[in-house]
Amino acid sequence: MIYLQDKDLNAYTQERLLNESTKDFEEARDELETHRISEVKSMISKYYNVESIFSTPIRHPHIIKILAKMVGYDIKKRNATRKVPDDVKEDLTWAERELDKMHRGIIKFDDLPAKVNDPTSPGTAASKMLYGNLKNENFYI
Repeated sequence: MIYLQDKDLNAYTQERLLNESTKDFEEARDELETHRISEVKSMISKYYNVESIFSTPIRHPHIIKILAKMVGYDIKKRNATRKVPDDVKEDLTWAERELDKMHRGIIKFDDLPAKVNDPTSPGTAASKMLYGNLKNENFYI
């Protein structure tokens, strides 16, 4: 596993259920975690330096909880003999909402490395916005 440890997954899911769901494909945990990490990276890259968070790794409790719930859901969903319970679906919904809050900047963590702005960058899309005179009846800029 790349970022999560077995104890992180076991904190939110029974070990027996994890083992039964990944018995047919041992690398399933790693593959599912890799996919979810790429999703988390894309969602939080606006404010945080994701390369330093996931390459070192910097184990932040909130990111661990989000990833553990998302990967746990994916692992449980692999088990065809069991139906995914509603509380597990609620955990996934919670994790996705938290990621969205981090993406929009509603939740910010000072203990995570901030994204370094490139001074040679021409600017953001907001700074390139065109302004015009809205009183002009023809709406010419």
